Amino acid sequence: MLTELSVQAFLEKVTAKDPVPGGGSVSALAGAAAAAQAAMVAGRTIAREKFARVADDMQALMDRAEELRAKLLAAVDRDAEAYDQVVRAFTLPKKTGAQQQARSRAIQAAFQQAARVPLAVAENALAVLELAGQAVADGNPNAVTDGLVGTMMARTAALGALYNVKINLSSIKDDAFVRETAAKVNALTARVVEQEQKILASVNL
Repeated sequence: MLTELSVQAFLEKVTAKDPVPGGGSVSALAGAAAAAQAAMVAGRTIAREKFARVADDMQALMDRAEELRAKLLAAVDRDAEAYDQVVRAFTLPKKTGAQQQARSRAIQAAFQQAARVPLAVAENALAVLELAGQAVADGNPNAVTDGLVGTMMARTAALGALYNVKINLSSIKDDAFVRETAAKVNALTARVVEQEQKILASVNL
C-alpha cells in the first residue's frame, strides 16, 4: 500500500515513470495533511486553559478532522487502484464483437470510478478546508499559520482532485453522468476558491 511507504519512498514512486501514484493520490495526501494541520491547531487550543470557552468546539473539530484524515489517506491508494482498473480494462480482449462490447463496458465503468474517487476527495477536502477556517478563526493564535497551511493544502487537494475528475469525464460517454458530475465539479470549485479566499483575508500578519 502506498500509505505504508516512507515519505521518501512515496516521493520516489511519484517521481518514477509509472503513472501511479499520480496527481490524484498526491491530492488525497495533501488533503490528509491539511486535516492533520487542522487537528493540530485544535489540539494546541484545547491544551491551554485560556481557551476553555472553545474547548468543546475544538474537540469536535479535532474528531472530525481525524475522521476526514483517515478517509483522505485511504483515498491515496483508492485513486491508484481506480487508475489501475482503467489500465486493466484496456487490456481486455477485443477479437470478437462480444469481447469488444464487454471491453467497452469495462472501460466506461472504470473511467466512471476513476471520476468518483477524486470527486469524493474534493468533497472531503472542502470539509477539511471549512475546519481549517474554524481553526484559524477560533483556535490558538500561536498556531494560526498551521491553520493557514491546512487551508492552502486543503484547497490544493480539492482543486487537484477536481482536475482529475474533469480529465476522466472527457473519456466517459454517459452524457447524464458527465452533466451531473460536471455540475458538482463547478459548484465545488466555486466553494473551494471562495472559502480559501475568505479564510486568508481574515488573517493580518
